Amino acid sequence: MACENMKIVIARRDSLTHIDGVSMFIANLAKGLRALGHEVALMSWGLLSLPGNYSSFEEFAEKVYGLKGVDVITIVKGIVKSHREPRVSIDWLLWGGRALRKWGADAVIINGVVPLTFRPRLIVLHDVSKFASRFKLSVYRALYNSYDLVTCMSEKARLEAEGAGIRCDAVTYSLVDLTAFSPRPLDERKRLVVHIGTRGVKNLDVSIAAIKLLRDEGYDLKLAVVGTEASSSVRRMLGYVPDWIVPLDYISQETKADLLSRALALLLPSSHEAFSLTAVEAMASGTPPVVSEAVPNEVVIDGYNGLRVRELSPRAFADAVKALLADEDLWRRLSLNGIEFARRFDMIEVAKKYEKLIKKLL
Repeated sequence: MACENMKIVIARRDSLTHIDGVSMFIANLAKGLRALGHEVALMSWGLLSLPGNYSSFEEFAEKVYGLKGVDVITIVKGIVKSHREPRVSIDWLLWGGRALRKWGADAVIINGVVPLTFRPRLIVLHDVSKFASRFKLSVYRALYNSYDLVTCMSEKARLEAEGAGIRCDAVTYSLVDLTAFSPRPLDERKRLVVHIGTRGVKNLDVSIAAIKLLRDEGYDLKLAVVGTEASSSVRRMLGYVPDWIVPLDYISQETKADLLSRALALLLPSSHEAFSLTAVEAMASGTPPVVSEAVPNEVVIDGYNGLRVRELSPRAFADAVKALLADEDLWRRLSLNGIEFARRFDMIEVAKKYEKLIKKLL
């Protein structure tokens, strides 16, 4: 069939209202494919209640992800309270293909594996660490391997997938809307460090303790904490929110980009990362990321575009930030290299790779 201009659906298994790297990936891929001339719709099983004070999904998508005027398909209409199994999988199996055909989709790109009768279907494997039980892994393995094409988020994700018995046909990195980020020179930056992510795997406690150590040593630094219920997360850990922590619960992409461009560093003491879109966004802002060994080496190269911290401890992260602050030449080198490195994840260039993969299936 002719496929110069395709109708492509980018789907998330559960809800598009989650604020995380998967939803940001979906939004950036949608923008990239639309820029290439394709018609794109987003799809999920349902939509959970909107976070923050957003009045509609359209407003949410525009403010948080910079995505305007896109069709949204849901299997379950209205706002849902949860997305529990087995209902989600059953509904995808019974109604997912029908909804895709009704919209006239030429292909679907799925994030989060589901049983689906529609073809061609491409699935993006973000992370296998969530397959906690052996039974769950066996079910997901069968589902992943039933797809026409499986692409992994990184070489690290590919190795993890193959170790779990899931085939990976391609490695296609995540993507960033570089137009949203504008680096600032060092002398225009604030005495500010940023931590993004409040889920347990992001280890917010390590970032808080690291900055506390530096402040106790006389460094006048503030920590911006970005993520779902950031204020509550800080309060649960400390019992209160000190004046040197700035919690930002639900912020727009524009605000996040501005914040990163004014910060001295990004702290990312994660226990697991299959890629790290956050680190690339920091690089695009000219902000050196200071990351744990969980971040793939293919994303952050120690001493080139960021700093890697071998020990997941506040002291180790504090020492890394201290080294960065003490050496302006190091900061500028990491900043400039990061800006250049981030270009390989430009949303248009990565979207072209997904376009090529889809055309192989048509």
